Amino acid sequence: MDNLKDILKKTSNLIDKKNYKEAISILLKLIKEIKNIKIDIKIYYLLYLAFDGLKEIQSAKKYLEKCLKINDKNHIFLNNLANIYLKESNFIKAEKFYLKSLENKNDYLIGIINIALFYENTGRLEEAKNFYLKAINLSPKQISIYFNLSRIDKNFMNEERIKYLSELMKDEKIQSVEKAYGYFLLAKNERSQNNFTKEIEHLEVAHQYIFEMNLKKNNQTLNYWQNIIPIKYDKFSFINENKKNELLNCNPIFIIGLPRSGSTMVEAILSSGETIIENLGETNILNGAVVTTHNELKNKENTKIDLDLINYTILKLMKDKKYLNTKNKIFTDKSLENFFYIEIILRIFPKAKFINTFRNIEDNIFAIFQQALTKLSWTHSIENILKYVDNYLKIIVYFKKKYPENILSLELEELTSKPEETSKKLYAFCNLKWNEKALEFYSRKDLPILTASNIQIRKNIQKYDHEKYKPYKKILKKFLHKYPWINKG
Repeated sequence: MDNLKDILKKTSNLIDKKNYKEAISILLKLIKEIKNIKIDIKIYYLLYLAFDGLKEIQSAKKYLEKCLKINDKNHIFLNNLANIYLKESNFIKAEKFYLKSLENKNDYLIGIINIALFYENTGRLEEAKNFYLKAINLSPKQISIYFNLSRIDKNFMNEERIKYLSELMKDEKIQSVEKAYGYFLLAKNERSQNNFTKEIEHLEVAHQYIFEMNLKKNNQTLNYWQNIIPIKYDKFSFINENKKNELLNCNPIFIIGLPRSGSTMVEAILSSGETIIENLGETNILNGAVVTTHNELKNKENTKIDLDLINYTILKLMKDKKYLNTKNKIFTDKSLENFFYIEIILRIFPKAKFINTFRNIEDNIFAIFQQALTKLSWTHSIENILKYVDNYLKIIVYFKKKYPENILSLELEELTSKPEETSKKLYAFCNLKWNEKALEFYSRKDLPILTASNIQIRKNIQKYDHEKYKPYKKILKKFLHKYPWINKG
């Protein structure tokens, strides 16, 4: 057997390079070879990291729990176990282990930020604010913490803090991602003073920092969303369709469309009625399953989809994350990009319903551009947003004609002006029984929201503001020749 230290170093390097399966194979072989000897805690922790990298939650949890059996005071193990419970939507245990982690190391910055995010996403905003303030005391130059806190407390970024921030961003040692959040904050400050031209300038810099931070990956995903999947969504051919697939009995509701179009509110309304509905949030399961199992889709000619392979991948992920626990098999999935995959989804989930949320398209464009949607490569320039929106509009028209019984388009303005009438229509479409509780989602203490709307959704339904984005619309004039759906007025 090779030297243990060398093996641990080798597998650690493999994990860093995302060669998770190879690392797991080496580590499991190592455990077999030393089964009569006390196993080093590092072996279990590396297995946790590798399985976590593969998003195999239950296996990751198993090895993390083995680590805690050896050392139940380790703040990193406790914090990571809390993260797993959060992924499983076990909020009671997630909170318990976050707090336990901080009991063992009260200045653990990652743990403090994690529990602040936890409280923010579950609507406990005062508690979130307190932990963000602790994080700032520990790390006063970490601008992303200021950004998160400013979302909870609108008055936090006062003139003094803006001045401090402006000086801080001159420091060359500040990471690009932190500078990006800094420019988002400066943009927000200019917006509050109606300096819209200056706001756009700051937003452009912020988005450039974010895009260039993961340049290779962002270019790859941008190419996929702009040049590959938009020319294939209506040309898929299917093989190995499994008529005994366990997922056929599910009743999923897929919320699709563009970010900032009211999708989070629709998700909250659907999960707040009498019927128990598993609220899965933005799982990205479908896209993940397609991309990981069909690498050949990147070739322009290939449109073949192996449904058996997709079924297996999705079912494994859903079971691992305990997404199939509800008896009625009803769940919502708010992975908005699923409008590209409607044809595939209906082969896997023939009972699927789709809620296409939408709003004034120009308002939507600027609502997206004002947000730090770091994981969406197409949101970091007006030009890329417009191209994505153009594809979305064409694809929705196509599928609404092809599957009119499966798709309901729901307008944000209509929902905010006639909430009862519109939510009743929504419930009827989903074959659910409506009651008043559906519109009281904002008062729920058990509603996790992991999107940019997590603060807004804690308030009662607000009327649509038609004036909010008027100052920006002149920016779109130069694109009129390319996109006829832009308002010429």
